[in-house]
Amino acid sequence: MLEHRVAGATTTAPVRTPWVVDPRVVEFGERLAAAMRRSWADPMVRRGTLGMSLVAAGSISPAFLPADTFELPASPLIERFGLEWLGTGAGRVLTTILLAVGMALLVDAWLRMRPVHGRKAPSLAWLLWSLPIMLAPPLFSRDAYSYAAQGKIVSRGMDPYAVGPFWVPGPFADQVDPMWVDTPAPYGPLALQVQHVVVGIFPDNAYVSAVAMRVPALLAVGLLAYALPRLAERYGVSGRHALWLGVLNPLVMMHFIGGGHGDAVMVALVVFALLLASRGQFILAAMTIAAAAAYKQTAVLALIGVVGMALQAQTDLEPGAPARLKAMVRHGLVYGGITASTFTGITALTGLGWGWIPNLSVPVSLRSMLSPPTFVGSVVEWLLRLAGMPESVASAPVPIAQTIGLLVSLAGIAWITWRVAPRNPVLATACALLVLCASGPVLHPWYLLWGGLLLAAVRLSAKHVRAVVFVTLFFVTYGVVDATVSNGTWALGVSAALWMAARLRANRRRVHEQAGEPVLAAALPRG
Repeated sequence: MLEHRVAGATTTAPVRTPWVVDPRVVEFGERLAAAMRRSWADPMVRRGTLGMSLVAAGSISPAFLPADTFELPASPLIERFGLEWLGTGAGRVLTTILLAVGMALLVDAWLRMRPVHGRKAPSLAWLLWSLPIMLAPPLFSRDAYSYAAQGKIVSRGMDPYAVGPFWVPGPFADQVDPMWVDTPAPYGPLALQVQHVVVGIFPDNAYVSAVAMRVPALLAVGLLAYALPRLAERYGVSGRHALWLGVLNPLVMMHFIGGGHGDAVMVALVVFALLLASRGQFILAAMTIAAAAAYKQTAVLALIGVVGMALQAQTDLEPGAPARLKAMVRHGLVYGGITASTFTGITALTGLGWGWIPNLSVPVSLRSMLSPPTFVGSVVEWLLRLAGMPESVASAPVPIAQTIGLLVSLAGIAWITWRVAPRNPVLATACALLVLCASGPVLHPWYLLWGGLLLAAVRLSAKHVRAVVFVTLFFVTYGVVDATVSNGTWALGVSAALWMAARLRANRRRVHEQAGEPVLAAALPRG
């Protein structure tokens, strides 16, 4: 060996094996790029993307950015680009105009994209519409700041079910809505661990952590875009129609993507669970529901749909109410038990425990005037105060109305489970979630998406489709007006509301003409 070295001979370096990309990855990338090009070719996709770009530009305002962004000394990025003026009256007006016009363009594009007369909703329109706002501040809600604070609490080894954002003072607590600073988390353990992971990537930047909460939401909408059309087609509904009415719905862009709400993950997992159940994979469906409930507990109502599908798949079911009741109880115990066991396993793996149970009352501390029971109770309370009734009497209507609402929801869900689930499980799940929303003490616009998205996969008449469009337009307008009020320019928001109403009226005749198009052909799964 020594003689070999002295002679000046060199050793041959080992041959490096070139890194080869998996052909399946290459194929997926090519298909994705082709789908993006096809979607971008649609002028309505480009119009909606322009609208979301204007929304992103309009988000550079005190309505969405952290409270101290425009305070002197202003945020470094604001100073670097000379944007301090956006915090002034003129700046607020401009950003509000951009926001309102952007949302109006999105709504107009969505209405024109309805897949009738041979038109197809582009498959990746949702992704192209999402991209402009991915780096924008949390939109139409400050919940993402709360998610970041909760993730920070978990990262410091504290119990998020025992302490609130107050215990992580500084940037993480400062941006949380003052109403929730002292309140512990009401969310499931899986949601908190996902928030923990996101904050772990950006441990020292509360704002970036809040913005990054959009990543799980975007992945969830991607799962929705996969599962919802396929679930619809299992029941004879046009998948393109389900994509348009559900995934491309402007409320999804506003709240699931714009707001980065964890509800997006819950809804996506619920839809995927129902898709699995429609294929006869009931155990996997029950386990998926457990994962959804570990994100947000209301997902457990999706068991209604799984039980209904199990009934439809049972070939030896005898006729009559007693046999149906027995079968429903049996399926409920089996798949409910699987869900409970899986949920318990997820809870054990997260190490966060069951502290969320007493915290379920946390959201009720907010008086939500969108909630019908709370609204009725508040009106009665106001009338009693006008009449000069004692405080003990005047303060009673709201909790009484909320209690009645919860009882009504329990009765309604029981009726839906018995009467609707055996015939149309997806509709039963959608109605159960919507009844819970409408009868609950608190209602936020994105709550309607729990069951509202599932309506895109069930039998809808033209009248019902128009109703969904009207509700969507109402809550889009509500969100825009609410943002303009936060920005101190509420009059512009009202103007935007009137403009959207005019656009809806202009489209009404065209929608009415399209109403004769069949939405689905059957109510039961194929094959």
